Amino acid sequence: MKKNLSIIAILLVPIGVAINFVGGQIAGLLKLPVFIDVIGTILVSALAGPWLGAITGLITNLILGITAPTFMPYAIVSIAIGIVAGFCAKRKTFTSFKGLAIASVAIWAITQITAIPITVYVFGGVTGSGTSVITAFLAAAGQSLWQAVFTTSLITETIDKVISVIVVYYIIKAVPTRTLLQFPLGNIYVKEDTNKSSDW
Repeated sequence: MKKNLSIIAILLVPIGVAINFVGGQIAGLLKLPVFIDVIGTILVSALAGPWLGAITGLITNLILGITAPTFMPYAIVSIAIGIVAGFCAKRKTFTSFKGLAIASVAIWAITQITAIPITVYVFGGVTGSGTSVITAFLAAAGQSLWQAVFTTSLITETIDKVISVIVVYYIIKAVPTRTLLQFPLGNIYVKEDTNKSSDW
């Protein structure tokens, strides 16, 4: 079996979905102004590549969409995040803080490009999430729908994606070398972190 389709890499997908699901449920129940539902997608992408990351994002949105249909249209956003995060990982952006900044910007940008039109055209700017309160406030203050959605996204997605990328970075740092080497992109982190013990 090809390395990028190894059993352990495939088994990482349900773990990523579970992480996303828990984050999404917490954000939804508490009406948080962030989503924290792509940490698992980014983690899978960083360790197993863009395509398994994209699959993780897709499955997550399909599952979340069972109880909250608003997640369904955003599946394309999660797929795009998985792909971008995977290609960023191949460029070793998850191995340094400078790289994390680049990855955060890239993931943030693709989120804006894909999510804002969905929010405006499909939901009229109101999705029922915690971010809708900010959008409604900005619209009431005189901003157009597009401006209100963009401003809301600019604030919330910046915080959300930076947090998600940093969390993934520290998760990877905590994974033993022997485990990392089982993943398609694991050697990237082993080479960068010479302090990890191969005896783990």
